Amino acid sequence: MVDTEWGVGSRPVTDKTGFSALSTRELEIAEAYADGESYKEIARNLTIAPATVRTHLSTVYRKLGVASKTELTQALKDGSASEQVRDSAELVAELALELDEAYRRERVLANVLRIISQQGNRPDAVLDAALDHALEICEAEFGILFEYQGNLSFRAMRTRNIAPAFGRWLREQELFQVDADTGLGRLASELKTISITDVRGEDVYRNKAALRVATADLGKARSFVAIPMMSGEKLLGAFTIYRTRVHPFNDRTLELAQLFADQIAIAIEYARKHQELTSQPASKTSSPKESSSAPPVLAILPFRAVDENDAHLANIGRGLASSIIMELSASPLFRVIDQASSFSDSLSGFSAIEAASRLGARHVVSGSIRRLRGGGFRIAVALHVSDRSTPIWTDRLETTDSEFSDLTDDLLTRLCSAIGAGIERELVETARARRPRNQTALDHFLQGLDLHHQHTIDGFTEARTHFIEALVQDPSFARAEAALAITFVREWFWESTRQDLLDVAAGHARTAMGLAPHDPWAQTVWGVVALYQRRHAEAEASFERAMELAPHDAYVVSRVALGKLYAGDFETSVKLFRQSILLDPLHAERQRGMLGHALFHLDRYEEALGELETIKAPLFWETAWRACCYAMLGETDRATAMRETFRNSADLPSYGYDIAFRPFKNETDRERLAVAMQRAGLPDPKTDSDRAKQRASDVPTP
Repeated sequence: MVDTEWGVGSRPVTDKTGFSALSTRELEIAEAYADGESYKEIARNLTIAPATVRTHLSTVYRKLGVASKTELTQALKDGSASEQVRDSAELVAELALELDEAYRRERVLANVLRIISQQGNRPDAVLDAALDHALEICEAEFGILFEYQGNLSFRAMRTRNIAPAFGRWLREQELFQVDADTGLGRLASELKTISITDVRGEDVYRNKAALRVATADLGKARSFVAIPMMSGEKLLGAFTIYRTRVHPFNDRTLELAQLFADQIAIAIEYARKHQELTSQPASKTSSPKESSSAPPVLAILPFRAVDENDAHLANIGRGLASSIIMELSASPLFRVIDQASSFSDSLSGFSAIEAASRLGARHVVSGSIRRLRGGGFRIAVALHVSDRSTPIWTDRLETTDSEFSDLTDDLLTRLCSAIGAGIERELVETARARRPRNQTALDHFLQGLDLHHQHTIDGFTEARTHFIEALVQDPSFARAEAALAITFVREWFWESTRQDLLDVAAGHARTAMGLAPHDPWAQTVWGVVALYQRRHAEAEASFERAMELAPHDAYVVSRVALGKLYAGDFETSVKLFRQSILLDPLHAERQRGMLGHALFHLDRYEEALGELETIKAPLFWETAWRACCYAMLGETDRATAMRETFRNSADLPSYGYDIAFRPFKNETDRERLAVAMQRAGLPDPKTDSDRAKQRASDVPTP
């Protein structure tokens, strides 16, 4: 919320008597610009156009007699205007701003080129960076990269800041053909840049062309430019940026946008060639391998509140550590211990080094948070290495409530620098886009995760209320939407005759994808829902995308392992489940259960039992798998005893454990489990064959 004592925006207006020549708005803009904010950021905070920001700055430069941002910053610091009288003050001001903008353009383009050179074989990083920087420097609100498929057909392959309704429309269309007189249609035919002054002012809008209507009504776009991405004479796609007001793009902006489009085309072609050179026939089914070059395992412990009785302070410290875990887990640069383990009560009282040993982490981060007398907070943070008794890095930061998000970004950057992993700017920018906008939303989300980890129907139901409240507080919180979807998937495990639960889960998963299509959790949850709805190809594609985004996130890895299991790739599934256990060692019972299931399908029954028997509080399906393993080993007495344990399970649903609901891609895998269950005597006597057949008929076929 805006502090009414500060006026419009989030910045207090400084009272500097030496600046009587400046209006309040001019001084506010000058201070923001000197602090490093871009035209677009200032315009957004003050609800004015970027061009208006530039006009004000030109006036400020002229009034203060400064010729650069450096001089402007010094003048603001001194509290008075320059005494030097300049000739042609208006010309000097214009030239100074042009020079500042030129420097900014060069820095942005240099950063994109650097990302291409460092991560050219990862087009995702290049596309995201190019889109982000293009929107900033071209003063546009949102952007889309379209892939061209020939015959006037396009597919949206990347979006930034797009309205959720417009995003849903594009996903529902998937590959769509455009009208010849739309912007994309003209681009495909003429192979040149198409600039539209007002999307509502052309006949194509009045004639109800589907893409144009969606762009205007759902996307809220008014002016936009579409630039072809070419490889020689071949059209790869279109790079489009949009303004939500009628404000046509000038020649300078079009030149900049063309530069970005050219760099994106180069990155796409480079990535394709790299993939052709390095791909192998088995690449899609192989699992990520641990290697000597793999990043060291990192654990983030909850930041301790110095005043243990201050619940709000404890929530902020916990939320800060949780945010860092989630963002670093979503980067391939880090292998981060899952929050469920690093926040485990079993670590209470242990030192950071002792916690590192229990978690199997090379690096561990610990911290504390205290209130300051004058308001705000002080955070002390330390980075430890497992074989050293003293921290290798410490830091201290101070902040206020309103600066909490900036603090997270600052900590991320400093921490990555201390680890020496090398972090690109887009990691922090992506983190900022994904993070909830207020502390209350994050608190509810974290409480929901804790309840979710109980793996009980009551726990999932209660978790759902917290995820819903998190979305009430912040409707754009994609991870809360994804987590909400999973609560309905979990409920379906106990009520598998209710296919409507999966439909509800699919709706929330689809919303999460619309909010954050590049978030690994959103991709993973979409894959999970698709898997249980037996859309195996779609599930596999989502899981692969999630692994590209976050190959060391415990949740992502475990769900990809689940997909491999039901697809029949049991060897890869075993490797991935073991990897997820390493990333979440203190909260690994469910992954050990699924690991046992995968080993069962490889006929490695003793190994499977070795995993299943370590589970202290097994769920009914884990008990069923133990009985199956005993039966296949010929241990009849133990199979019988486990069958009775299964029948007395407190969490056993009324229909027992019916494999008709398990989404095996291959019927032979289903039959293998069915034979073992029959040997163990597991078909529940409370259900008859007719009801079993009816349940099976209710399940969609693959």
